Amino acid sequence: MTDTIHFHMSGTVDQSYVRRCSIHHTYSRSVAVHGVHYLRVMNNVAFETSGHSLFVEDGVETKNIISGNLIFNTRPQFASLATDVTPA
Repeated sequence: MTDTIHFHMSGTVDQSYVRRCSIHHTYSRSVAVHGVHYLRVMNNVAFETSGHSLFVEDGVETKNIISGNLIFNTRPQFASLATDVTPA
C-alpha cells in the first residue's frame, strides 16, 4: 500500500509544500512525511482516506509546518502498519 503523497528521506525541502489539495476516496494515507525537514503541509482537505491521514513516520522530522488541514471520515487500513487499523 502506498501513500497518496509521500516525501521520503529527502532531507531539507524548504522549497517544497503540499498546499490546498483535495485528497479523497483513497485506499491509503493522504500525506506521509518521512525523513524530511522544513516541509509545509497547509490548508488541505482529506476525505474518506485509509490509515493515518497525515503521517509523520519516524518522529525525527523537524521544522515541518502542518496547519489548517481538514481531515474527516478516515477509515482503518489493514495493509500497512498496525497503528493504521485505528487511525487518528
